[in-house]
Amino acid sequence: MKNGFGRCAALALAAALFAAGPAAAAAQPAPSLNPANDKLLKMSPSERSAALAHIVGHWCIGTEAFLMGVVSAGPGRGNAYWSLRCVDASAWAVQIDPLGEVTAIGCDIFKANGAGKECFKKF
Repeated sequence: MKNGFGRCAALALAAALFAAGPAAAAAQPAPSLNPANDKLLKMSPSERSAALAHIVGHWCIGTEAFLMGVVSAGPGRGNAYWSLRCVDASAWAVQIDPLGEVTAIGCDIFKANGAGKECFKKF
């Protein structure tokens, strides 16, 4: 299920996450599985929560972001999965693919359909 912001918001996020320019790319010793996720990892916890909350929308104000994992092999290779808790107590699973495309679903839906995966737990 795609989040309510659609493709334009995903492209805007991807542009913002890749805005570091060639100097940052030169500092990377090896190609990354997910450059957009790398940018999130370099943010402060509050900036990361705010960026993920922007993806989720639904009036979310992010209070806690948790990296569940990055898929290292197979068809989902490079997909990064984050959990986000919002001030209204809602919780979201956010997938960021290697191209910066995003999908956000409620943690209850993620748990029911995530093949044993749950929000706020490493895989």
